[in-house]
Amino acid sequence: MTLTSNRMTRRGALALMTAGLAAPLVAGCQSDPAPTAPATWAGSVTDDADFPVTIEHALGSTTIRTRPKRVVTVGYTDHEMFLALGVRPVGVRPWFGETIDHTWPWVKPAWDGMTPSYIGADLNYEKIASLRPDVIVGLYAEITKQEYAKLSAIAPTVAQDADSAPYTTDRAVMFRTAGRIVGATPAADRMLTDLDSRFSKIRTEHPEFAGKTAAVIDPSERAFYAFAANDPRGRFLTDLGFAVPEQVNKIIGDKFGAEISPERADVLDLDRLLLLADADSRRWLAGNKIYQQLAVVRGRRSLEIPYYERPFAGAAMAYNTVLSVPYAVQDLVPRLAAITD
Repeated sequence: MTLTSNRMTRRGALALMTAGLAAPLVAGCQSDPAPTAPATWAGSVTDDADFPVTIEHALGSTTIRTRPKRVVTVGYTDHEMFLALGVRPVGVRPWFGETIDHTWPWVKPAWDGMTPSYIGADLNYEKIASLRPDVIVGLYAEITKQEYAKLSAIAPTVAQDADSAPYTTDRAVMFRTAGRIVGATPAADRMLTDLDSRFSKIRTEHPEFAGKTAAVIDPSERAFYAFAANDPRGRFLTDLGFAVPEQVNKIIGDKFGAEISPERADVLDLDRLLLLADADSRRWLAGNKIYQQLAVVRGRRSLEIPYYERPFAGAAMAYNTVLSVPYAVQDLVPRLAAITD
């Protein structure tokens, strides 16, 4: 199962189908305050002393003999990892859309006015080859054996982690792998330590978050799509001190998320509920009796978080990179702290 065939791509597909949203997003980014994400994209990469390096992954192992200068990312969030490490990928796989992915406020400074070359959601192999990559990377991805064979014929290719289900690999694992690929392990470790310290400070300042049950939901007219504790959105909650309850994880199983039917909506009656909802979804939620009858909603303990509307906190949480997480934190932590039981 790939992103193009499951619920997770809903937001990316919406971006491509509703081009009218793209222009407001780009314009909105112009006036947004400077993000607090770590501006470390200059000088993070070391020399060639760390090479050759061999990376183990779900489809085997890949040896990178010299430091790559031309990186193509086929994972949906991988480009942000390399940007944070000082490497601008020459090719990027779109997620939310080709007019959007490089304009988010937390990532725009790293591109420094550049528009990346997009390689297509379904992987345009001719385009990838034309970019003459030194390495191809798919960490936040579900690269198939067939795709891997085609990509490896173009350049050394690193696929998703072998020890976790696709799209559930821990942020630190992926970022350290990205660091090894470009010889920037010390920089990756430093940024992860800084981010861990930030989360630790938040948990200390907000002990009321500790152990409270919470979940992130993507609502639609058919069902509520819930994200597991090991999905980036779920990990964001647990990093803050919240707990994604077993009743939600049990329904999801070993995947990153699953639909919860209206008949099972009671499992979402938690201490906190975060809904990824732009204007259309908010209108639907306002008229949905099942949602409105949940105690978490009646008690004003739910948050409706936009993807495409400022401050774009839903998208920042979904990317869950060292660049996007601080941007999500600065919006969501005060809003969560303002909720009382």
